[in-house]
Amino acid sequence: MSENKRIYFLNSEILPEISEVGGKGFSLIKLSTLKLNVPNGIVLTVNFFQEWINKIKETELYLQFIELLKDENNFENCSSILNQIKEWCLSNLSLTEEGKQEMEQSLKSIFPDDYNSILYAVRSSSPEEDLFGASFAGNYETYLGIQFESLEKYTLKSFISCLDFRVMKYKSEKGFDVADFKIAIVIMKQINSDVSGVGFSINPINNDYDEVVVTSNFGLGESVVGGIVTPDEYIVNKLSKKIVSTKLGTKDKVVKLNTGKDETSVLNQKEENKKLSSLNEDILLQIVDNIIQIEKHYEIPIDIEFGARPITTFNKIPKELFTNENEKRQLYFDMTYVVQGLEKPMSTLGASIFKLFLRCVGKVIFNSEHFDDIKKGAADAVGGKLIFNLSNIFTKLSPDFITNYVNNVNKQVTDIIKSEGNKYINDSVCQELNVSKFGLLLKLPVFRIILYKLLVKSTKENFDRKSEQFMREYEQYIPKNYHSNNYFIPIVFTGVIKGYVVLNSICDKDFKDQPEIRGTFNDLTKSLPYVTILMGLDLYKLSQHLDKNYYMNKSQDEFYQDFLDKKLSQEFYEKYEEFMKKYGFRGDGELDIMNDRYYENPRTIINQIYSSLLMNDENRNPQKDYDEANAKRPENFQKIKSLIKNKEDVKAFEEAYQNAINCLYYRESHKYYIIFAFTKIKELILERTKILLEKNLIDDIKDIYKLNIFSLNKILENVDDYTKEKVYNQIAEDNEAHEVFNMWKRTPLIFDSRGKILSAEKKKSNKKNELIGDTVSFGKVRGKAKVLNSVDEKEFYHGEILITKATDPGWTPLIINCAGIALEVGGMLQHGALVSREFNKPCVVGIENLTNIIKDGEEVEIDAIEGVVRLLDREE
Repeated sequence: MSENKRIYFLNSEILPEISEVGGKGFSLIKLSTLKLNVPNGIVLTVNFFQEWINKIKETELYLQFIELLKDENNFENCSSILNQIKEWCLSNLSLTEEGKQEMEQSLKSIFPDDYNSILYAVRSSSPEEDLFGASFAGNYETYLGIQFESLEKYTLKSFISCLDFRVMKYKSEKGFDVADFKIAIVIMKQINSDVSGVGFSINPINNDYDEVVVTSNFGLGESVVGGIVTPDEYIVNKLSKKIVSTKLGTKDKVVKLNTGKDETSVLNQKEENKKLSSLNEDILLQIVDNIIQIEKHYEIPIDIEFGARPITTFNKIPKELFTNENEKRQLYFDMTYVVQGLEKPMSTLGASIFKLFLRCVGKVIFNSEHFDDIKKGAADAVGGKLIFNLSNIFTKLSPDFITNYVNNVNKQVTDIIKSEGNKYINDSVCQELNVSKFGLLLKLPVFRIILYKLLVKSTKENFDRKSEQFMREYEQYIPKNYHSNNYFIPIVFTGVIKGYVVLNSICDKDFKDQPEIRGTFNDLTKSLPYVTILMGLDLYKLSQHLDKNYYMNKSQDEFYQDFLDKKLSQEFYEKYEEFMKKYGFRGDGELDIMNDRYYENPRTIINQIYSSLLMNDENRNPQKDYDEANAKRPENFQKIKSLIKNKEDVKAFEEAYQNAINCLYYRESHKYYIIFAFTKIKELILERTKILLEKNLIDDIKDIYKLNIFSLNKILENVDDYTKEKVYNQIAEDNEAHEVFNMWKRTPLIFDSRGKILSAEKKKSNKKNELIGDTVSFGKVRGKAKVLNSVDEKEFYHGEILITKATDPGWTPLIINCAGIALEVGGMLQHGALVSREFNKPCVVGIENLTNIIKDGEEVEIDAIEGVVRLLDREE
């Protein structure tokens, strides 16, 4: 029988479109060209089912479904009507005589002797399935072991799975048209396998491009794919073909074909098979060779069951960071996420401004022309992320040296570097960092660092004076007028290295298992005048110029409208203007110039003023807490000092204490001025790029953020030489790495150039409802969880527990209003930790996947004495 648009053979020499045969059908046809052992069969195309689709769309039930879709709030109510449509289909749809004959003749042409006696697998194949970013695996129905006379029945059952609510919900989340349903069906010869499984051409756990993972069990593959058993797991290195690890699963069940009837049964596994490896080494390596062959054919990572398809959940590595399989792997550290709390990449334009900053650092300190080249130097701004190449850095600073200072920023990173760092040190010294210690000292304010005890007062005064001068004279700013680095480096060195780090090491040594003393110790460095803390206090003071009683029964939206309509007190607006002069250039995600500043979009800050107004009273007063903590500091100092037994430690404690309280709070000051400068750069760029809109070279001013600063300058300098097409071609080129990072399903702290995600060993509790992390601000509190991915994602009510990935200064007002905090990422000196300590908010950090584990409204306890988050509504 000749092929047509209604049916394709799996061994077809013609490769149809995915829109005709779906992702699974397309992959099976493509695989047949590789001469692999793919069971033969047919694909009933989307067009084959058009008559069924038309009939469904004419029903009253379908019209009711469309009406429900018009209101987004009704989407969750669609489940019932979809089930009714499926029941209607089972009673009213059947293949036409023409359709039955087409299907029978097609199968007969492939299996002429036994087409009506062999068993078949009936598999759904969605035209929206297995594209990048969208895999419908597990959403549609597959039926195994189907007899010829039952094919029409199971074809219909497989077809109506495209009307499942779970499919519709997934389509909605991925941006597909929910009202437009369609499906193709694969009918292929059923193989009665002794052993089946799933193979992945990259390690799906750690994203390593050079490892194949195979999972298998005796019997049919549904036991593995359907999660019925814990299968055997094998990890094989692609390059050496060595088995990295073998982990035998419990394999307590097996899926077998039924005898004399359709479908399969789940049976108890034979006792001897539970203890046997389901694959021997020869078969395993044959499977690995096939997987590698298929991956090369697809040119992307794939997973295979009975066919193959692209993996849609792996982290692709931007070409700037990627190394070939035989090259030395490079270890990368995501500073944007770990230190600044930005999980998603910054804009391409924003990151490229950081690249300029890195270039200046390289030239001034290291006399390097390639400091900002990720392969040759130390760091680069790639795809909107500030990435450090630890493999190069380790050639000058050992992993042990690095961990001494990273520990207070992020303990997870410290643990990873300790366990894996030495494996990644490059063989030769990075020449872009190969400056002598003497040469480096000449570039730094060495005398102020060495003589920090004598010069601390003048260093502070000079830093403050130069910073204020910078704020006043920014328009005339040139590097020779701003030398605050001469004071910033020694003052932070004094506060952090000679202050906080020393205090923390003494506390760990003497009071590690004494939570009460650690709580007192925590209070020593509280209520220091960090610029972000002062911003929070000033926000609280703003709320005191409003009538709390008047707004007790008004919503956040009503409060914001009153603000816009100038209905608040005149005194409030005067103080608000003062606040905006000091902090208006800040905001959520402020490191990226693309993101709104408070003065551009005041909604976030006004929402927090509203929350502060309702939450605070005589018993909850941040300013009072701040003042009391300062007043109590000398008493806490004397208490801890009296408990230290070693005389040398007492002396070191006294000195470190003075260094910390005098200088530690300056560690955030430089960022304040950098953000100020970035905001002025943003204003200048927006003014200059108006011409691109005027000349119709871009459609939206926001498109400029997809260019890097170098390309943007070139376009502006030669604007008459550019067409819209040429500009957008440049945007596509500049923004490519950003798009790659933006597709990442998980953002790692550390990863390597072959995709491997390195993780610290997870801390586990004996109780199911406990999540173990690290305490960064002591205390214990219970409340309802509010899970946020951004500051203004949803309304935050006072007294809720903030659950998020990481924070930056834009979160400060919200942190003030919460009861406690739990973060996926962080350390003692990360922003969230600093602010939580200042405002007496118990805080636990370092719990991987926290924002997916905890649900909104769930009752939780932040036990920041033990470093535990308890899920109180769940079983222990």
